Amino acid sequence: MVGFDYSEHAAELEKKQNESENKKLMGTVLQYGGVVQLLHIKSNKFLTVNKRLPAQLEKNAMRVTLDSSGNEGSWFYIQPFYKHSSQGDKVVVGDKVVLNPVNAGQPLHASNCDLIDNPGCKEVNSVNCTTCWKVILFMEYRENKDDIVKGGDVVRLFHAEQEKFLTGDEYKNQQYVFLRTTGRTSATAATSSKALWEVEVVQHDACRGGAGHWNSLFRFKHLATGQYLAAEVDNDPTADATRNKLRGQASWQVFCLVSVPHGHDIASIFELDPTTMIRGDSLVPRQTFVRLHHLCTDSWVHSTSIPIDKEEDKPIRNKVGCAKIKEDKEAFAIVPVSPMEVRDLDFANDASKLLADIASKLERGAITQNERRFVTNLLSDLIHFLGNLEMTNSGVEPLDLVILKQDRERQKLFREQNILEQIFKILQAPFQDRGQGPFLRMEELADQRHAPFRHICRLCYRILKLSQQNYRKNQEYIAKKLPFMQKQIGYEVLAEETITGLLHNNRKLLEKHIKDSEIETFVKLVRKKQEPRYLDYLSDLCVCNKVAIPSTQELICKCLLSPDNADILIDTRLMTTQVETELEVDSPDGEIVDPIITIEEEEEVVLIWNHLNDHQQQKGIRELAMGAADNIKEDKDNLEYYRHQLNLFAHMCLDRQYLAINKLSPQLDVDLILKCMEDESLPADLRASFCRLMLHMHVDRDPQEQVKPVKYARLWSEIPTKISIEDYEAHVCKIPEKEQVKHKFQQTITFVEDYLCNIVNKAWSEKEQNKLTFEVLHFLYSVI
Repeated sequence: MVGFDYSEHAAELEKKQNESENKKLMGTVLQYGGVVQLLHIKSNKFLTVNKRLPAQLEKNAMRVTLDSSGNEGSWFYIQPFYKHSSQGDKVVVGDKVVLNPVNAGQPLHASNCDLIDNPGCKEVNSVNCTTCWKVILFMEYRENKDDIVKGGDVVRLFHAEQEKFLTGDEYKNQQYVFLRTTGRTSATAATSSKALWEVEVVQHDACRGGAGHWNSLFRFKHLATGQYLAAEVDNDPTADATRNKLRGQASWQVFCLVSVPHGHDIASIFELDPTTMIRGDSLVPRQTFVRLHHLCTDSWVHSTSIPIDKEEDKPIRNKVGCAKIKEDKEAFAIVPVSPMEVRDLDFANDASKLLADIASKLERGAITQNERRFVTNLLSDLIHFLGNLEMTNSGVEPLDLVILKQDRERQKLFREQNILEQIFKILQAPFQDRGQGPFLRMEELADQRHAPFRHICRLCYRILKLSQQNYRKNQEYIAKKLPFMQKQIGYEVLAEETITGLLHNNRKLLEKHIKDSEIETFVKLVRKKQEPRYLDYLSDLCVCNKVAIPSTQELICKCLLSPDNADILIDTRLMTTQVETELEVDSPDGEIVDPIITIEEEEEVVLIWNHLNDHQQQKGIRELAMGAADNIKEDKDNLEYYRHQLNLFAHMCLDRQYLAINKLSPQLDVDLILKCMEDESLPADLRASFCRLMLHMHVDRDPQEQVKPVKYARLWSEIPTKISIEDYEAHVCKIPEKEQVKHKFQQTITFVEDYLCNIVNKAWSEKEQNKLTFEVLHFLYSVI
C-alpha cells in the first residue's frame, strides 16, 4: 500500500487557492482594515511572522522571515498610523501605516540592531511596539503585451536594424556598452543576462515610481552591475563613414555610450522618441520601437561598425555612438523581461558577490565556522537552483541530484555572472602558498578534521559538472581549467567525475586536452585506488557518441598495456584442471559397493591478480562468481573490477583499434570468451561484457568486412548488363577467408541461436538478464 502525504497535498491546494484570490484582488482599491500579503519581488517570497520562534537579535520579539509559499503568518492588517484616518478609508500613496500580523497581534517592527552577517541592515521582527511604514507607489510586473513602460520595469533594448541587443560587459578589465553580435540563427534568441536594463522614470521623489510618458525623462540601470547608461565625448580617432555622415558640421563632436556608477549623474538622462506620430503626453507602451535621445549632449544614439574587441579573431562587440543628426533606422525595440528571469539574475549576482568574499577569506585563512556553514548552504542552494528545486522542499541531497533536463538560461547565468570563476577561486584559495605556507594541503582533506572543507570542494565540483551538461559554452570555459582540476584528482573531491563528465561525448575537447599526462594520471589512480570507477573514467575517454577516438585509444593502450602496469590488471588464462567424479555401482545381491572414482580433465577459466601486498592470487572464474553470489566481499570486489576491465578492453578495441586488438586477443581468444559467454553459472552482466568484447575484439576486425545494405537508387552505369545465380555462387567460392571465418564463429552463432530460443521462455523482468540479451542481439545484428 502506498502512503499519501495529505499535509503536502493540503499545502499545495492552499497555495493554489491563495494565488487565485490574489488574482481576484488585483487592481482593487486598498482600504484601512483590509488584509494584505507582502510579496518580496526579488526573492518571490512572502513576508511571514513565526510566532513560535524568537527573533535572532531581539529575543522578546517574534521572528520574521521570507517564506516561499507563505502560511497563516503571512497575512497583515493594514491600519492607519494617524487618527485622522479611520477603518474603511482608502490607503493613499505617502500614508504612514501600521502592519499588524493577523495571527500574532504584535505590529511589524524595524529593530535598531544590525544583522550579524550584513552590518548596516536592520533586523525586522514582530514586537509589541508600533513602527510606521510609508506607502510608496510600486506597480507590479505584468506580462500583457499592451502594458505600459513603468519605473522598475526590466527590459532589453534590441536594435531592430542591426539585430543586436544593447549589452554592458567587461572587456580587458574595463566596462563597455556595445551592440553584441551573435552566432545564433535567430538574433532574438541570444538572451544574455548582461543585456538587462531597469527603467527608471526620473522624478523628484526617488522612491516614487510611475508610468512613463513620451515626454518623461528616463534612466537605464544595468541590472548585472548596477551602473547607469550614459554618454560622453568619443575621443577615439577611429571613425567610419556612418559617423562622419551623422556628425553634421565638422566642428561638432560625436559621443559614445558608456556606463557611470551613479544615477544622479546628469549624463545618465535620456528621452524616448516614438517612431510614429503620437501625442507627447501619452503613455509609452511596451514592445514598441523608440529612438534614444541623450538629453545632456542633445545627441541621438546610433549603431556603428567600430569593433571594441578588434584584437580578437572574430570581434563581437560594436561601439554604440551618439551624434547630432537623428536617423530613422536607429530604433530600438523595448523587449519586456519576465519577473522570474530578473529574480534569477538577482540571485546569481548576489551569490557571485558572496562567493567572491568567501574566496578572499579562504586565501587569507580567515574563515569562521559560521561562514563555513554559510558557504556550504549557499553552494547547496546553487545546486538546487540549477535543478529548479530552489522553491520546493524536495529533500534531495545536493551531491545526489541528477538533472535530466537542463535549464540553459540558468547555466548561462553561472558563467556570465562569474559564479564559475568564483567556484574555481574557492577550490584554489585554501591550497595556495603565499609565502607562509598554504592554509590547507590537499593531502590533509582525508583527515576527518577537514571534512567540512572536503564537502565544500565536492559541492563546488558538483556545480561545475551540472553547469556544463549539454552546454558547449560552459564546457569550453571549464575546459580551460583542466590543468588545475587534474591536480585535485584522487583526493575524493569529485574532480575526476567532473573531468570525465566534461569530456564525455565531446570529441573536440577530448582530442584537444587529453594527452599523455592526463592518461598517466588516471592510470596512477587505478593503481592507487584499485576501484572500478577509475576504469570507467578511462572507458569514457575512449569513446565519443559511441564512436571511437583513435588518438585517445592509442594513448591508453601504450600506458595501460605497458609491462610497468601489467600488475594492475587481472590476467585471464584457460587452464586444464583435474576433476574427480564418483560413479555409483549397483550390486546384484544388495551388498554395499564402493563407488568408482574417475579423474577427468577439464578446461577452466582462471583469473590471476596481484594483491595490494604484491602477493599474486588466482581463482577460477566460476568459484569467484559463487563467492560473489554468497556476498563474500573480496570475491565480489574482484569480480566487479574484472567486469569493468572487460568493458574498458572493449572500448579500447572499438572501431578496429589494432594496437589494442593485437595485444589483447592472444590472451582473450575466441574459445575463451565463448566459454564464458555460455557459462550460465556466471552473472548475466559479466557474460554481457564478454559478449561485447567478442564483438569488438574478434568480429569487427579483418578479414571481416561490413556488408553494405542494398541500394534501391543506383546509377545505370553501376548495373551489370548480365547477372546470374551461378556467377554469384562461383564468386563466393573464390573467397576462402570467408569460409574460414564462418567455421571459426560457428559455435558462437550456435550459442546465439540457442540463447535467443531459450530466452523466450524466461522472465524478462530480470534486469541483469536483459543486459545480456541486449548484447546478444547487438552481436547478432553485427554478424548478420
